[in-house]
Amino acid sequence: MLARVLHLDSSYPTAQGMEDYTVHRIPLGFGLMFGAGTLSGLLGIGSGAVKVLAMDQAMRIPFKVSTTTSNFMIGVTAAASAGIYLARGYIDPGIAMPVVLGAGAGSILGARVLVNARTKSLRAVFSAVIVILGIEMIFNGFTGRL
Repeated sequence: MLARVLHLDSSYPTAQGMEDYTVHRIPLGFGLMFGAGTLSGLLGIGSGAVKVLAMDQAMRIPFKVSTTTSNFMIGVTAAASAGIYLARGYIDPGIAMPVVLGAGAGSILGARVLVNARTKSLRAVFSAVIVILGIEMIFNGFTGRL
């Protein structure tokens, strides 16, 4: 009901054509997103992974939509912050440009591959990345490096 009022139900492209989906448990999703933002602010970490899990598992948004929505949110936040940091002199454009070019090329390739990629494979890669990040955070916590 709330998804209809907020116009959250939509569709996304697949190799077989457009596929419709419905968003569920919006209050739970809001709470998890609030928690993700809190973690991000407290720990200084990105919360994209938590947002993907919240959208995929709690709100039952298709995995491909969850990952691309999270990526979009990160991009908007980064673009707004980049302008501020650049104006204040916190960014060295000579160092940032190769990163921007690599991220842009990777995003274009990823968007093309995503349409035909199997969700099961994407979940496996996502899970592996989350486990590796968790291990790295634990290891850095024990060694005192961050």
